[in-house]
Amino acid sequence: MTAHGQGSLLPWILLVATLAVHVPPTSGMYEDQIGKFDWHQQYIGAVRQAAFDQSAPVSKRIFVGTESNVVAAINSRTGQLAWRHVQERGDPWGVDAVLHKNSVLVTVCSGGDAVRAWDPASGTLLWEFLAKEKNDSPAKALLVEGKQNDRSYVESVAVLTKKTLRILSAVDGHEMVSTEVWSSGESGGTAILHQASNGQLFAISISSQSTIQIVSYTHVPGKGYEAVKRVVPAGWALPQSTQCVVTGDNILVCSEASSNSLHTMSLVDGSAFSAVTLLSLGFNSWQPDSLAIRAVLVGRKEVVLRLAKDHYVLVQATANTVTILKDLPDVYTTTTARSQERDIMFVVKKGSKEELVVTGLYLENLKEDPALTQMIARQLHYGSPQQVTVYTFLKRDGATGYRALLQMEDQSLLMLQQLQGNQGHVMWQRNEALASISAVDQVDLPVSETESKFEEEFGEESEEDLSVWQMFTRRISTQLEQLKDLADKFEEYRKPKAKQVEKQLERDPFNLRKMIVAVTSAGKLYGLDSANGDVVWQYFLPNIRCFSQGEMYLFVQRTTAHFPHPPQAMLVAQEKATGNGLVFTFNPTTGQPVNTSSASGIPQPFKVLQANLLPVMNNHHLHPVMIVDSDHGVHIFPPSSSVLSVLKKNNGKIFLHAADLAKSTLTGFSLATSHDGTVELAQAWHLSLPIPSQKIVGVVPRRANEHVHSQGRVLSDRSVMYKYLNPNLLAVVTEGIERDIPLLTLYLVDAVTGQVVYSMQHKRASGPIHLVHSENWVVYHYWNGKFRRHEMTVLELFESQGDRNSTTFSSLSTQSLPLVLQQAYIFPTGLAAMAVSNTERGITARSLLLALPNGGLMTFPKNILDPRRPIIPTKQHQEEGVYPYMPELHINPMTLLTYNQSVEGIRGIHIGAAGLESTSVVLAYGLDLFYTRIMPSQMFDVLKEDFDYFFISSILLGLVMATLITHRLAAMKTLNRSWR
Repeated sequence: MTAHGQGSLLPWILLVATLAVHVPPTSGMYEDQIGKFDWHQQYIGAVRQAAFDQSAPVSKRIFVGTESNVVAAINSRTGQLAWRHVQERGDPWGVDAVLHKNSVLVTVCSGGDAVRAWDPASGTLLWEFLAKEKNDSPAKALLVEGKQNDRSYVESVAVLTKKTLRILSAVDGHEMVSTEVWSSGESGGTAILHQASNGQLFAISISSQSTIQIVSYTHVPGKGYEAVKRVVPAGWALPQSTQCVVTGDNILVCSEASSNSLHTMSLVDGSAFSAVTLLSLGFNSWQPDSLAIRAVLVGRKEVVLRLAKDHYVLVQATANTVTILKDLPDVYTTTTARSQERDIMFVVKKGSKEELVVTGLYLENLKEDPALTQMIARQLHYGSPQQVTVYTFLKRDGATGYRALLQMEDQSLLMLQQLQGNQGHVMWQRNEALASISAVDQVDLPVSETESKFEEEFGEESEEDLSVWQMFTRRISTQLEQLKDLADKFEEYRKPKAKQVEKQLERDPFNLRKMIVAVTSAGKLYGLDSANGDVVWQYFLPNIRCFSQGEMYLFVQRTTAHFPHPPQAMLVAQEKATGNGLVFTFNPTTGQPVNTSSASGIPQPFKVLQANLLPVMNNHHLHPVMIVDSDHGVHIFPPSSSVLSVLKKNNGKIFLHAADLAKSTLTGFSLATSHDGTVELAQAWHLSLPIPSQKIVGVVPRRANEHVHSQGRVLSDRSVMYKYLNPNLLAVVTEGIERDIPLLTLYLVDAVTGQVVYSMQHKRASGPIHLVHSENWVVYHYWNGKFRRHEMTVLELFESQGDRNSTTFSSLSTQSLPLVLQQAYIFPTGLAAMAVSNTERGITARSLLLALPNGGLMTFPKNILDPRRPIIPTKQHQEEGVYPYMPELHINPMTLLTYNQSVEGIRGIHIGAAGLESTSVVLAYGLDLFYTRIMPSQMFDVLKEDFDYFFISSILLGLVMATLITHRLAAMKTLNRSWR
């Protein structure tokens, strides 16, 4: 063939090869499979503000704004989301304000830079106003009302930011007024916006210069708003500890936590504050960190003062005096609503027993109405109520009824409905803490009762301590117990489903059903059934919080494989009060603490630097947890003599590392055990990265329990490229600016010796960076600023001198650097998270899990990201199954695990191994939860669902019949032949 002929065929070869790349990994699902092996739960996060719908005679929706910057409507009868909108991500405050009046619904977020109006029924965006101030504090906002034909209506929306007051039209959102209230040097951060009964607007700021600035705006027809500014001295005022409200008669009331005092002044013509201390009001005890104040209701003269988390006081303030109207002890939270032209204050308080009481008192006479009282049993795993929102309505008999929405300390939402008498009923609940998961793991379920009998019979002590006769009798009794269990199951199966007794979760034959253990930033622990996402157990630790990087440490110390020992997990978190470490051990399948005496965890007298699960076990099959404090001291939990003996045998052979993100340094340590049994850290190496301007943004080791099935890669000439399987390898990513050019650097560092195995730089590249590290390869995703596109780079490491040792690897032995192959690809979009599949034996091909910004979750086969993909493939490459190189990677819709759903705000992906080698179970968590199964190499170890059992059975039956008939005919033929 001529060269011209070869050149003309080359484009066709490349085209066919390109199409073939996407054929092998293509997979999908039938419509009836949707929701069969996966589930999706939508959340909104911790609620900051809530308002019942006023656009309809009967309120069927609750409008909420959350800390996750979500605006949503909740069906007040079922708790399901009617509609939801996730606004700008990365907002540190969430939704600043939710304003609702009649048919107007306006939300403010991003410090007042984003103001939006929504249709209350459908959630359709009506208009939005966007600014570019980039404020660093939440905004204040209110609806400005006007009058027409003696009827009030919402005329405009007033938004007060750190510098500017804006008045927007409530009809189309156009800016009617924009004025600078105070300069940046004058503002202290805490601001108040108030509208007087005559329509006058007041903007109040607590300055850092010990003054309170008041700017009044009066609307002049034809001229707009005229501003009058005055400064009032307030040497006691501190922006961090001072809170102020304005009463209905324009009295400014401020509470100051550092001096434990109240200060009042007329907002219209006052020139100085009048002070009164809490002690002079007759209060001898209060909690300064809980001191707060808020107005009872717009237009009312009363204010509510909070002295402690469970103590409120209703006071009335004038320009010179403060009068106590009613003391409200044992009260968690309050709110005020209006019914039949009467103002009712609803309070949530402690009952005489372990119960919560919601009751109402009329502000006109401060008397409680027994008809408005309801009681519910208090569940400790909810914590105490933090906020209550009430909707009042008229019953058929003309009496006042109400529904109360409680936001609990664990961020859960409870809707209460009053039943007959004083009995309350929880209509529904939402576990919104699951929108802020900090640590998660999947635990195997315990075996069934029948299998546990086998474990008892063939336990470790059976053959040693029992005679032959005892083992025989145990065998017979076990079989009798199994027969009894079978009869009980049959009897239970005959009962109606309503009368069937729900049993404890048991492990299925293929170990596909797991217990998902999730720890949230609110201190709430959940146990979720992976089959449907239902909450199996929940436990609340109100005294913990995340560490500085937003994480907690969750370790499974003992699984369910060590019967009869129960499984055990440990949570390492930070104590709120002291900032020291806190250790909590519990059973991950039931949620019960291991030590009932320390049900809230065990506080530690040190600050936690890091925590690790040691690769050794004690005589109870328990993996201890090693905690390193801020002074590099070592603490073992639980302490055990058997563990110390194992550590002595492995003295200096267990290594760990610590990364200083700010200084861009890595330090390696080894565990050293002294003669007296104390465990210490000995520094093994110290590494300062060569570019000081760069900061470490990620350190990713290999998965600790990762199995590698194949030690090498067979080439077309039958030679083998052996993988560089270094279990101590760290992938370190740094990011910074050098000579005004963004620079991204990847380092591969040996955690035992500190040796930099490989490094690679990307100029004009930046984050966000997502990296996975598995077996002998690293894949990372980043932004290429030069070409303005997202890229993915893959590195594969191979032994440069053949196979060193097929069973063990030692970083301390002399070795040459590995052979590194690399290749880059263009990816069409950014990523929210990235992970790699994991199976029980590592036989199944690896697959990447990619979380897309639009809420999709897709699988991406690793063999497509092969650094050996050639531009022009040869026969040798075709024999190896290597695809030709094409720089563009495409998103195949058939690989989307979420099909037509959107999983909002994915922050992490957790992958567990099932009992089937072909299957991995995947949990994507963020604002939503999504759970599914993946089979990267298809289902090769079990029969498929659409397997035609009838056809195969018919074939087998036909073969058996044919065999019998043939045998009969052969026998008759032999008999006839014998008679001849």
